[in-house]
This record gives sequence, C-alpha cells and structure tokens, in this order.
Amino acid sequence: MDLFHGIEYAALIVFSILCHELGHALTAKRLGMSGLSIMLHGFGGFATSSGYRNPTQRLKVVLAGPAVTFALGLICLGLGTLGSGLGSELGYQLFLIHFVGVINIWMGFLNLVPSLPWDGGQALQAILEHKHSEFKAMRAVAHLGLIITPPIFIYSLVAARGFAELFAAIGFITSLMTLLSSGGVKFGEFAADRRSRKEEVAFKQQSRARNDAYIEEVYERERQRDEKERLRKLFEGSGKD
Repeated sequence: MDLFHGIEYAALIVFSILCHELGHALTAKRLGMSGLSIMLHGFGGFATSSGYRNPTQRLKVVLAGPAVTFALGLICLGLGTLGSGLGSELGYQLFLIHFVGVINIWMGFLNLVPSLPWDGGQALQAILEHKHSEFKAMRAVAHLGLIITPPIFIYSLVAARGFAELFAAIGFITSLMTLLSSGGVKFGEFAADRRSRKEEVAFKQQSRARNDAYIEEVYERERQRDEKERLRKLFEGSGKD
C-alpha cells in the first residue's frame, strides 16, 4: 500500500469512527438532549450530550453507534464485491472499501463486548439500571469486564488480532480503574446485593402480612363488639316489651 492509498485508508477509518459517533449524537438529539459534541482521538472517539436520560433512552443512544457501524460495514462489503476480478485502480478502490467494511464489522462486534468503556458495557449498565442504581450497575459491569477481557486479550495474542488485543487491554484497565475509584474490587458484591434485596423484600412481605393479620383481627373484634351491642339492645328491647 503506497502513501496515497495509506492516507485514503486512514481517512476511511476516521470517517467510519465519525459515523459511529454521529449515531450516538443524532440519537441523543432525537431524544431531546442538548450540548452535543464529538471528540475523535487515537483510540477512536466519543460523543457527549447533556440533559437527563433514563435507562431506556441511554440504551437507545448507546446502541445507535454500533448499529451505524454495522450498517456502514455491510454497505462497504456490498460495494467491495463489485470490484471482484477487476485489476484496475477502480478495482483496488473497491477492494479498499471492502476491507474497510470488514474492519467496521470487526470493530462493531468488539465494541459490543460487555466491558467499560465500550458500548456493550454501557448498554449492559443501562439494562441493569432498570432494577439497580447507576452506581451498582456500573460496578457490576466493571467486575464483568475484569473477568471477560483477559481471555479476549490472550486469544488476540495467539491469533494475532491486534484490534481485539487493544480493545481487551483498554477494557481491562478501564474496568479496574473504575472499581478502584469506587470502592475497590469486590467480586460477588452484586450477587450479595441481590440476596440482600431478596431478604429485604421477604421481610417487607412478612411485615405486610403481619400488619394485614393484625388489621383483620381488629376488624373482627370490632364486628364482635358491634354484634354484642346489637344483641344487648335487642334483649333490652325485649325486656321492656
């Protein structure tokens, strides 16, 4: 690959990353969020926005990026097949587009790895936030990242998958730093928290059952008292007759 084609390839990769981040940003705008901005850097890029977003909205924003990446990858693969067998410059251009399509599909799957800071980890966090606080969901995903990224890293070394190696390394470091800055690494805390919540729910149910039984007992006593009062008045009326 000569200098011109190298620059062209780099430009296509930057364009792919920009499209990915635009997917995030435009979805956020569609949901009414403001303060949109996109930052590109050596490891990819990120889009930011301001304004409140619930877990469902956050999930939509997060998944929009990979959706655009996969769509762009499929388009590039489709265009690339048109250059099959061509030996001209046009054929090489279509081959280059096909290769960029492969990269987009590969990066799309890697970006869905359920580890921070990737979209897969953020999507899982948004799903967990339907039942847990943002803090607990974040720590749960960070712990998962520590578990799944080392095997991916080892596989990438053996199979010479540079992209996977980079994604796994960044995922492991981000997950570790997230945990160290939020209370430390504590495997099993999410399961323990779930048990604690189940115990709390069971306790509340037992308390509610006891309260219901007490209220029913009070009502029964009131009914008995009213019945006794009715009978007393009935007997008094019969005595006067």
